[in-house]
Amino acid sequence: MITASDRGTQFAEALHAAQGEIAWFDSWDELWDFADSLSDDVPVVSPAAHQFLQRGDLPDAIEPLRSIADRAVGITVATLGVAETGSLLLVERAPIDRAVSLLTRHLIVAVGEDDLVDELTDGFRWLAEQPRAAAYATFVTGPSRTADIERSLTIGVQGPSRLTAAVLT
Repeated sequence: MITASDRGTQFAEALHAAQGEIAWFDSWDELWDFADSLSDDVPVVSPAAHQFLQRGDLPDAIEPLRSIADRAVGITVATLGVAETGSLLLVERAPIDRAVSLLTRHLIVAVGEDDLVDELTDGFRWLAEQPRAAAYATFVTGPSRTADIERSLTIGVQGPSRLTAAVLT
């Protein structure tokens, strides 16, 4: 088992290798200031993240997908981060949370430093202990990547073109 400091370093290195970005914050207020500085538009915030931030645009109740699609910045919350792979486990309780993680151009995923685990098997173990969570559970590692048969890689076609793990210390 590695130390918490080594786990954070390993997580950052693995995330960078997957073309993801990492930022460390002492508070939700700092995270918000960072997200808000990225665009002239107000970030769209998943309901799961809104409970911590208490600001940002929530998806429209009548036309949620239209209110999220192609927004510059979206913020959501991860259940845990995996140091081995730089992956974030998104357990989205409602489809609208999932839409924020799929439809925004720059996704910021908040995760607690204490919620970083060593290996992917730790994430699977957590899921096995939470059988109801698995309906909307996704491991995300870096921005969306798609390749065609000719091996032409494109970033951001089927999801965010930019991903930042916002680690709350």
